[in-house]
Amino acid sequence: MSVVLHVICSQREGAIGGSDLHVMDLAAAQQRHGKWQPLVLAPRANRDYLERLAAAGLTVLPPLRPGWLWRLPAARDIGLIHGHGYEANYLIAVLRTLSSAWAQLPSVATAHGWIETTPWNRVKSHWDRLSMRSADLRIASAHAHLPRLRAACGPSVALHNGVPVPDIADGPAFRREHGIGPDATLIGSVGRLSSEKRIDLLLRAGAQVRRERPDVHLLVVGGGAQHAELARMATALGLDGHITFAGVVKDVSPAMAALDLLVQPSDTEGSPRSILEAMARNLPVVATDVGDVSVLLDGGTAGTLVPPDDAAALADALLTLISDPDHARAQATIAHARYTELYTVDIMRARIDELYATVRSNAGHRRPSLHRPRPKP
Repeated sequence: MSVVLHVICSQREGAIGGSDLHVMDLAAAQQRHGKWQPLVLAPRANRDYLERLAAAGLTVLPPLRPGWLWRLPAARDIGLIHGHGYEANYLIAVLRTLSSAWAQLPSVATAHGWIETTPWNRVKSHWDRLSMRSADLRIASAHAHLPRLRAACGPSVALHNGVPVPDIADGPAFRREHGIGPDATLIGSVGRLSSEKRIDLLLRAGAQVRRERPDVHLLVVGGGAQHAELARMATALGLDGHITFAGVVKDVSPAMAALDLLVQPSDTEGSPRSILEAMARNLPVVATDVGDVSVLLDGGTAGTLVPPDDAAALADALLTLISDPDHARAQATIAHARYTELYTVDIMRARIDELYATVRSNAGHRRPSLHRPRPKP
């Protein structure tokens, strides 16, 4: 059995990102399969994420200490490094530049998508792509992102995310816990509360929908920097009493089971986890047509696609599905079949294992290391 080191710099306290959960699910699947023994290096990981990794039975390495970090590859007999996003890819690139022990290890880097809504975010995204040039293989979570990786030397591939088969969950109990009536039509989102996720669009569309369908209740699951701003916006839109901010939940399964429709209103995505989880649950989806969302939803046959940044179009799509539940269920049935065929976590794990094998077999033919040993005195 070979050891793979997953490196992830997770979200700050109060938020869990899709890439964080992706690493946890992938590593847990690899551990179950037995071909790779996963280790997780998660600098600055918040307590919630560490608890989730521990509950999944994964080995998490201790906080960074420079001397220990240089010795890590030999100390843990690591056979391959897999970096996941921004700061993790920065860290690995620096280590591979400064340390021959790290430079000689085969490495894979995954781009989980880039947020480029501000000048600083654009700089960080550019650094991420530069850092990924030190990897032997680059993975994009969406075909739409591949052109920006192919500018680097070496191979790049697209590989959609996969999610585990969902647990059976008690949706009615979730509704009771949060004071949501059993007869309400529950529409909601699951994910971080950050600007690119456009929960503000869901709120505006939801306010429009409620003018025609007062039975509609909105649910927002997740934490992040925008929580207070979105709560104020909900009040201004007259949604008090008709919206629930559930915050970060340990398990999204009950929330997903409680929903009648999932909304993904983002400005930017790769292959978003919440959509895949909805597909796995036979839950109808309305989503903005960004990244590879259209690929996941088969061009609109497995869900409803709307243009980004268009609250009126989103409201119209929601009203259409609410008014035609048979059509919504038919889309969800198609989506579930696509999930089973294409997007389970074990399908993703098997493909990544194949890529690891290719990277290791080509390791002897990599371009020369960026590391330059110092001459002996």
